[in-house]
Amino acid sequence: MTDSGTKNAIRMILLTASLGGMSYLSFNNGLLLAYFSHLGIPSATILILLALLPISQFVFTIPFSYASDLFGKKLIGNIGMVFSIFGFFLLIITSFFPEYYQTWAVGFGTVVFGTGSAMTIGNWFALLHPIIPENIRGRFFGRLRLTWQSVGIIFTLLVIYILEHYPTLGMYQAVLGVITILMAARMIFYQRIPELEKIIPKKEIFRKSFLKVLAIPEYLSFCAYCFLLTLFTGACPQIFNLIEKDVLHLTKVEIVFIGNLLVVGALAGFILGGRMVDRLGTKYVFLCCHFGFATILFLFLWRALFPGEVQIIVGILTILFGMVQAASSIAMTSETLVLIPVENKSLATGLWFTLYSGGTGLSGVLSGQALELGLLSDSWTWLGQHMSRYDGLLLFCVTMVLLMTVT
Repeated sequence: MTDSGTKNAIRMILLTASLGGMSYLSFNNGLLLAYFSHLGIPSATILILLALLPISQFVFTIPFSYASDLFGKKLIGNIGMVFSIFGFFLLIITSFFPEYYQTWAVGFGTVVFGTGSAMTIGNWFALLHPIIPENIRGRFFGRLRLTWQSVGIIFTLLVIYILEHYPTLGMYQAVLGVITILMAARMIFYQRIPELEKIIPKKEIFRKSFLKVLAIPEYLSFCAYCFLLTLFTGACPQIFNLIEKDVLHLTKVEIVFIGNLLVVGALAGFILGGRMVDRLGTKYVFLCCHFGFATILFLFLWRALFPGEVQIIVGILTILFGMVQAASSIAMTSETLVLIPVENKSLATGLWFTLYSGGTGLSGVLSGQALELGLLSDSWTWLGQHMSRYDGLLLFCVTMVLLMTVT
């Protein structure tokens, strides 16, 4: 592939990711959480509903990754984009359903969206692998995330301004409608990304292909590590949102604004993480991220000790968490592309993303179930500081992240 061809392909990749990225951001920046609250859905149920996205990706990524190797990455990716558009549209029209069915409609829409994203993301890195030169992969993936999340920040700031003046259910639906239109527009640029690897008819069944992927040296242990790390950190942004909503009693607009700060931190984390990966390697980046996660979560527990407005303290910690989370995702992506073989590339990347999203989804589901079943005390004291049931979840996450570092 020529240099000009590579540059053009990179532009199409950046545009595709930027137009579709806002739908993914809405699950983490508080926008959908605020929208679901408008619908009257309880907090614990919202946590579970938001977790259905990664759970769906966990279930469907491997089958569709295998299908991508059989029928072509872009064919499966295009079908996935249609599914995602339909699923997001269902979230918009949920309010028109009878109240009893609204939660089920939200859940179904999220699962459909997650299924579509599994079709697209499951082969995304395999599609990009032959396009991006190996010597710039760390920086490229940092730039990729920096670009689409920067677009997401600008869009969300505009949304915050609008919702602050018109905080109605109809306006939330209008915003989600614009996101859906942008998701449809990205399909135009997705068609222009070249699929360099030709489809080779498989002579072996799924079982043999999957066993070959499992036999890749060090790959399964790496995927298991990613699963555990996301299991203990994946639901933390949503837990932050619920603390802001139910403990600190912030407004919906403030929650969305602070949720957007997670993306601001991620922008810095993508740049820093990409450079650290290229210069130091992934091992040292992972080690720094472990201590970073633990420190930030611990400080969030003790937010009341800091002087000044609590919104500022929570905002700063959210930025730092986004930075660490972004750096760890760059390290995961770069290490995945180093370890995967030429054969069964989509299936191999699909296995990693399955465990990655499975850890994130299970984190949200288990946290939501713990809250619904009342396993955590609503109010407790630690060294003289009053804590909530959400703080109990964060304390557990801190402990497990530190134990992972030691072991």
